[in-house]
Amino acid sequence: MATELDALFSSIRDCQTYDSVQQRLAVITENKHVATAPDVVRALRDAQVYALVWGVFVAALELGAPIVARDKARKALDAALVNDDENAHEAAFIAYEAACGACYKMQDAAASTLDKALESVTHDASTATSGENGTDAIADAAAAELASRDISEHLRRRNVIYDSASSKADPYQDFYDRERQIRNITRPVQQACEAYVNDHVMRAQVTAELKQSLNRYLLVWRKTTTGGGNPLAAQGILESIDEKNGTFVLRSLNYKDQRVTVSFADIDNVDTSRTRSGALSSAVAPTWRNVGIGKWVRSDQY
Repeated sequence: MATELDALFSSIRDCQTYDSVQQRLAVITENKHVATAPDVVRALRDAQVYALVWGVFVAALELGAPIVARDKARKALDAALVNDDENAHEAAFIAYEAACGACYKMQDAAASTLDKALESVTHDASTATSGENGTDAIADAAAAELASRDISEHLRRRNVIYDSASSKADPYQDFYDRERQIRNITRPVQQACEAYVNDHVMRAQVTAELKQSLNRYLLVWRKTTTGGGNPLAAQGILESIDEKNGTFVLRSLNYKDQRVTVSFADIDNVDTSRTRSGALSSAVAPTWRNVGIGKWVRSDQY
């Protein structure tokens, strides 16, 4: 099944327009509706999430294309103005005006497409959350993250190829602010991924991190504060973790049988460097003094 799923992901990555991604997604969704084997259903669900995130990426590319064209025309105009050829000036200016007009027109349509792509992701994530269990939610988030990683790799490879003087057309080639354009692409992709990070996923992530400190002493700074705004803290040996309810229990070393339950949602910071309560070191270093033995020593000695 893994090979078939890889091929399915590859077919999604081959889609170069938002409409083509939507067509591919429609086929995947139809196949999922008629599938009965659990592993097949899960694989097709992974492909659905992957395609939705990839659709956001392609829509962001479509939004960036007219901006690239406008900026290239601006660069050509700047280059023409350096010369004394008035005909070249006029031709470059006309081309720039045309690029600006096309940019504004295409941007409106492309921005609408990107909004539509993000709305599709948000709707899918919220609908799935209401009917799926924790395992499915975690798998959805993993599929979204896989799409994000593949998008980053896709951009990296393209940049390497085109930076090495490839003759293929590249919408970023000669773009004066490539980093800005890439941010404009990756930001909505990240937003799409975050839509799949629901309570199930958050609990699983926190649980995985806490399991690394099971039976260790923790100082947990909480989001809850005192009336004066000072953060509250809980500390003790991490005794147990309740992923289902999103809580964990710390057992005190100072007071027998005293335990405190902390909510995952109340965690601000976890300090794993301590072995018990109290300061890590003396607040004031001992001063030097002569104790009559022919040398100076710290005041905490002898």
